[in-house]
Amino acid sequence: MSWETRAANNLLPLSWDKDSLSQALREWRYTGDYHDLEAPSVNCELCDHPDIRYQFEIRNLHTAERLLIGSECIHRFGIAATDEEGRTLDALATRKKVDRDRRQLVEDARRRRLVTALVALANVEPDFNVHSFIDYLQTRGAFTPKQLATVLWRLKKKGVVHSPQDFKLTIRRSREKAQLLSLKDWEMVLVRPCLTSEQSAYLEKVAHRRTILDHLLD
Repeated sequence: MSWETRAANNLLPLSWDKDSLSQALREWRYTGDYHDLEAPSVNCELCDHPDIRYQFEIRNLHTAERLLIGSECIHRFGIAATDEEGRTLDALATRKKVDRDRRQLVEDARRRRLVTALVALANVEPDFNVHSFIDYLQTRGAFTPKQLATVLWRLKKKGVVHSPQDFKLTIRRSREKAQLLSLKDWEMVLVRPCLTSEQSAYLEKVAHRRTILDHLLD
């Protein structure tokens, strides 16, 4: 059974137009309500695609019916979104809104996993002031190189389940760049998975300059 057939079976009974899928789709809007189930555990209510984690709610303008669907179905079936004032957005603005909302869902999930790992660390190592790290995270959204190396080392030492990719590094300030460059080899191994592509490129650029300088000084 095709996606279109499945969508028609699910959508038409809830729509005003019950004959044409293309016409019925024009009755539906994505209004910006979304949910994170924290696990891929349900089917898309429009196309029946399995293992959906992030649900996006669409509503019918005439029947007030609602469906919880995957973000790709909004794009695939050309469902329009509305802005904060209820105005219908064009295709480009809809795509931007949906993609922005999905990124927010992913970011929120990453932040929850990170805080959960820090709280778990506080439970097994009460002498370590994890709350200061959480406060810093809330303020800046990322850790300095020294902070990051320290917390990752303690998480690993205590066997706390975590994903290094959930942690972000900040090197916007000169002293933070200096910290990164002064990390010991074992510390650098810990923080490497947390670096963005731009941060990794910065490290490679600095290393290249040092190689050239060492060659000139030989």
